[in-house]
Amino acid sequence: MRTFASIRARFFQAGSSLIEVLVSVFILAFGILGAASMQANALRGNEGSLEQSAAVLLVQSIFESMRASMMPATTEDGDRSVMAVRPGYDTGGSYLCDGHSVASAGIAGEDLRHWVESIHASLGDDACGKVSCGAADANLCEVSVKWNNSRSPGGQAEQAVTSRSRL
Repeated sequence: MRTFASIRARFFQAGSSLIEVLVSVFILAFGILGAASMQANALRGNEGSLEQSAAVLLVQSIFESMRASMMPATTEDGDRSVMAVRPGYDTGGSYLCDGHSVASAGIAGEDLRHWVESIHASLGDDACGKVSCGAADANLCEVSVKWNNSRSPGGQAEQAVTSRSRL
């Protein structure tokens, strides 16, 4: 037999209260907001990785341009089978941040102008590049590309990629 107390207890337990629903919706919304924030950070991190990969490719592209335009050099014993880097690629240790500031003419100048334009297209207008070839060994060159990476989580204001190669 049912008593009044058991009927009354059953009546109050017959569903979810409005407070329970509000709490569960709040928890769900908080979780979705956290997931969206993590997704945004992951996208910014991927952008930083893309820029780093682009910088490495840009460094290699100027090395390949320099290799493609090498010219014969004469050694001390008269051997002309040795190849040398074409003059005009060395930027004098300073970064080129504008394609119009390239002082070299000819093939080297055109390659450097195109390279700086590619740097800007891939890494932004504040990106720069430099080429330095050794005084003792003109075929030993170092190429650097720098850009602003502050948009990436934990990114530095200035990021740089440098590579050295014997051409």
